[in-house]
Amino acid sequence: MEKINFSAKEWQCAEKVLNEFSYHTDCLRNGQLTVEPKYIVCMDDDASSAFYAAKVYFACKKQYKHEPLVLCVGGKGMLSKYLNYDGCSEGEKLAHVCRRLGVKRVMVLDKGNNTGANVKEIIENTEKGAPIIFCPTKRLSLRLERTVKFSTTQFPGTEPLNAWFYVAPETLEDMLQAHNGKGLAGGLALLSELASIYERLRRYKNIFNAPLEKKPSQEGVEAAAYLEKHYPIKIKRLPLSAPIQFVKMYWAVMTGKKAVQEDLEKHVEEWQTRVEEGL
Repeated sequence: MEKINFSAKEWQCAEKVLNEFSYHTDCLRNGQLTVEPKYIVCMDDDASSAFYAAKVYFACKKQYKHEPLVLCVGGKGMLSKYLNYDGCSEGEKLAHVCRRLGVKRVMVLDKGNNTGANVKEIIENTEKGAPIIFCPTKRLSLRLERTVKFSTTQFPGTEPLNAWFYVAPETLEDMLQAHNGKGLAGGLALLSELASIYERLRRYKNIFNAPLEKKPSQEGVEAAAYLEKHYPIKIKRLPLSAPIQFVKMYWAVMTGKKAVQEDLEKHVEEWQTRVEEGL
């Protein structure tokens, strides 16, 4: 991976956005779960989510003598699909990692093509009212929580999910890995995803997600605006919104597939030694 200058303005803005627009863990007190989940959810293209879900799975098994069903959720992204095992879906990759980490009860849900559709698939495959602990990456956490909160409005006639969240305390360095593709091309993928967080929350409020419950700080808004201007790929949804950046990202993905798989294997082996260490 390319060396990253975290003192540069874009990374300072990225850290502000990450800290401002993320959700928090609400199912943990003094290292113990405060709810016994029937389901645990890992989601998206980052295998770290599977690691977090496995940690919650083993914590539940130890504390409640119960093994929840782990739902591995995610379809195929425009570029992330090239980083999965033999082009499998994100859900299948997450399931593979969960099984490698010793999770015995796994279900793949990979028919959704966006966060709302993924949440709908979860609703359709879970028992009404049953406690669910979501284990997203920090960058996905608030957008997912807002989508879950809005689910009964977006999908009339459905019951609200009894949702809880375990959000690991990730840093930018934690996220910028080869195994998830975020560290490729100088971190362009991560910058573009962080650029889209606030924009999506703002644009899609009362359409796909519930509005923010508190007004964001001016500093956070300005940091988001800077990233939105300079890293718009995930916002415009078209390569032509930033053609040079897209080509750089695409080239890094296509030439880095082997390195990505090797790095994922190293991480899975390391996670195997830590998965039961507690929350």
